[in-house]
Amino acid sequence: MYLILHNPLARNNKSKRTTKKVVDYFKEKNIPFRVKSLLKIKDIETFIQKIDKDVKILILGGDGTINTFINQTYKIAISHEIYLMSNGSGNDFLRTLKKQQTPTQNIMKMTHNQSTRYFINGSGLGIDGAIANLVNQSEKKNRLKYFIKTIKTFFTYKPRYMEAHIDGVLHRFNKAYLININNGEFIGGGMQITPHAKLDDDQVNVVIVHSISRLMLLIIFITVYFGKHLRFKKYIFHTKATHVKATMFSKQVAQCDGECFENTNELEVKVTNKYAKFKLFYMDQK
Repeated sequence: MYLILHNPLARNNKSKRTTKKVVDYFKEKNIPFRVKSLLKIKDIETFIQKIDKDVKILILGGDGTINTFINQTYKIAISHEIYLMSNGSGNDFLRTLKKQQTPTQNIMKMTHNQSTRYFINGSGLGIDGAIANLVNQSEKKNRLKYFIKTIKTFFTYKPRYMEAHIDGVLHRFNKAYLININNGEFIGGGMQITPHAKLDDDQVNVVIVHSISRLMLLIIFITVYFGKHLRFKKYIFHTKATHVKATMFSKQVAQCDGECFENTNELEVKVTNKYAKFKLFYMDQK
């Protein structure tokens, strides 16, 4: 028995097409199932806890849907098998999961403006958050939109002084464009910003772009899609850590898994002791 949880607002409100395909597949294969909109679940903690343990859960959605699920269920222990199938506009976490096929995935804790959010793919501060915020305000969200918003923001964003405490060591950057603190490899619909990231290795990957001209920034930006930007060590700081605290001394936009937080000049990320156990769902499986 499968419980299919879907987000009708995902994929620019076009997720119903994928949901229908999945429902048709289950009917064709005579697999028992029921469908429930995530928007109609008021208390997902209680809802999950009332589901029989032998019921498998299939979540249809992208990074935003997974992020919401992680935050709404973080405090409870889930014993059900949980499957994911892409039905969003970004799907960056699913890209990494498909590539790595890890049985468990670390959950990270991000603190900003004295508030806490949990994430499973990536977080950032600076131009990364500014771009994500612009994309979220767009009527359509896709890889092309992210690419266009990125190029436009490159010409308007002003780099700032940044201090980053990484596992207790202070690093200073006079002209920082962004800091990405990621558990997955991809952001922005397929940019391989942290190609060495592992979903289950108890560390985050940290990338800081700094001290670079706009022209060089554009050149390096193209290489991010192939994960080759880390070779530009003069401009790209990269390391792994379990605890990161970054401060930019002006109001910025922070983001985690595409969820944006304006008027933020500091974020802190820690590796938690909790794991997700997501699996990918394919149409040819039962």
